[in-house]
Amino acid sequence: MTKILYTDKLDNCVERWRSAGLSVIGPVRNANITAYRPVGSAADLELSQILPDRSIKELFFPQTEPMMRYSIKKDAINTEECLPPVGPRIIFGARPCDASGLAIDDPLFGWDYKDEYWFNRRNETVIVSIACTKSDEFCMCTSLKLSPDSTKGSDVLLRPLESGKGWQVEELTDRGREAFKAIAELLTEGAEAAAPTAVVAEKFDADACSEWLRNPENFESRFWKEISVRCIGCGSCTYLCPTCHCFDIQDEGDTFTGIRRKNWDSCSFALFTMHTSGHNPRSTQSARWRQRIMHKFNYFPGKFSANSCSGCGRCTRQCPVDMGITETLQEISKLSQ
Repeated sequence: MTKILYTDKLDNCVERWRSAGLSVIGPVRNANITAYRPVGSAADLELSQILPDRSIKELFFPQTEPMMRYSIKKDAINTEECLPPVGPRIIFGARPCDASGLAIDDPLFGWDYKDEYWFNRRNETVIVSIACTKSDEFCMCTSLKLSPDSTKGSDVLLRPLESGKGWQVEELTDRGREAFKAIAELLTEGAEAAAPTAVVAEKFDADACSEWLRNPENFESRFWKEISVRCIGCGSCTYLCPTCHCFDIQDEGDTFTGIRRKNWDSCSFALFTMHTSGHNPRSTQSARWRQRIMHKFNYFPGKFSANSCSGCGRCTRQCPVDMGITETLQEISKLSQ
């Protein structure tokens, strides 16, 4: 027998979690954009969309965030660290590719320095993902050795029922089991069948691409100029990506007081690698696009044994010039043959 959560109990679940002191977050539609936002009831949740427009990343790595306040006096410099707000929360309705993105980035944020901002939020969050029963032409999780029902990064995985009236519940971690204790009496033991997961065709050979990228002879290939000619360097692909993590640190204030702030940055921007001298080692858009692909499928896996991509397809799905990682890796796959 399997634990089942029926949709008509979801509002009660949200109420129970909130009463237990958890903030409840899920995909919410605002005008034409869906993003992970706090919800007050089940009616706020948008669970029918293939994938929210915004990724889960910003809940753990905000687009802008204060790190420190400072004041400079005649005989002293006073500083006050700005720690992230602490509080337990549950994210309901994440997609497996978004949850996987967090697990991919965990080693990076705990590598040579443990980023307390990231891990404080990770340790306070229960992630309840829903297996995908629908996909579109942009989805590519299977090309990254993941799947529409991947458990990577999730604390609980829900499998939609064939009837459409609820989900089978798979509790994956102690954190997930603890959160679902609060709604234990709202779950039903049953044998209702789960709907089949979405079929996502493999679009490229990731191993062959990585091998091609590791070959030093391909670093200066004409391919990079040809594939990137449409790129306008807007950075939307990096901002929408659940695994991109580049940031800049800037001081905002005057001579005597201010805030040191961490802001998202992008390897697609011309100023990203601009030196004080005026020299830019990646002065062309093709060099910047090459860096993005190299980082995700060569440098990152070389250090952390995982591609820096979860296959969500947002980079292509929302690109204003209709290009993205998928097209690039498909072309590299052809070059590898």
